[in-house]
Amino acid sequence: MHRHPLSSAPRYAAALFAALLLPVAAFAQGSYPAKPVQIIVSWAAGGSIDTMARGFARAMSQELGQSVVVENRDGASGMIGTAATVSAPPDGYVLNFGPITPITNALHLMSKPAYGVDSLEYVCQVFENRFAIAVPQNSPYKTLQDLYAAIQASPGKLSYGHLGVGSITHLSLETAIQGRNFSVTGVPYRGETPMFLDLQTARLDFGIVTVGNTLATSRPVRILAVISDRRHPEMPDVPTLKELGLPSLQPALVGLMAPKGTPAPVLAKLEGACKKAVETDVMQSAVKMLRDEIVYKDRKAFTASVMRDYEEKGTLVKRLAIPPQN
Repeated sequence: MHRHPLSSAPRYAAALFAALLLPVAAFAQGSYPAKPVQIIVSWAAGGSIDTMARGFARAMSQELGQSVVVENRDGASGMIGTAATVSAPPDGYVLNFGPITPITNALHLMSKPAYGVDSLEYVCQVFENRFAIAVPQNSPYKTLQDLYAAIQASPGKLSYGHLGVGSITHLSLETAIQGRNFSVTGVPYRGETPMFLDLQTARLDFGIVTVGNTLATSRPVRILAVISDRRHPEMPDVPTLKELGLPSLQPALVGLMAPKGTPAPVLAKLEGACKKAVETDVMQSAVKMLRDEIVYKDRKAFTASVMRDYEEKGTLVKRLAIPPQN
């Protein structure tokens, strides 16, 4: 039977389509990255997160065999840079490095957020940004018990600094004092540096500070307790809230994220590179400079931690009845 030439068109079209897909599949699985990779940091240049990100970028460049460039897009408590990452093409060439607070904290504070907890792929955790309760060096409070006794004796009179309503510093203290019927005056700051200045000069009675940043810059304050369930290696004599019988929030988890829909082979390559990067001398030097430590988690463990933190922060924000910010 004679077959019309056009009757084979569907088969030819399918073969052509498959042939066109072969380079794409090969690219995703084998040749990524074929060009420089951009890492968005949702925080200002020069800070501890930026310093860690640049060390991480250098280490990742070694592992990926391509330039990895850091771009700072700070503002709105990290939400501007996070939103830029979410809207980027999901091809592995635009990533985000930093704390997960623009997701686990900020989303509960916005009435119309630009993204959700499921808008990103959580590639790997690199370290934990731990916080502490600190007082001025000349403060009469030598222990956390001293500070709590003063708060109880003078309701509403003591002031403390934090990084904004709903921030991890604010929620950490609220968690630590819950159920104790304490009243303190919170003073929000847009950054840690101005808060430190007021803490050093005793304009504040105490503050919630970043442990690594405090140690790395030799800030003259007295740390009373670490907000964690384990002691900080640089301050082995300082107790944790857990040791003192007080509840504490999970530290701010810091890691690498990608837009939702990034191909699985690309995510796998990034995860593998991340695991090797945290062990490099470049990354270890960056951590040492910040007087901190690596706390690595793979993609599965990091994702689980993010989701758990998101649920916990949502419960806490509801309990505190914090109104939406927009």
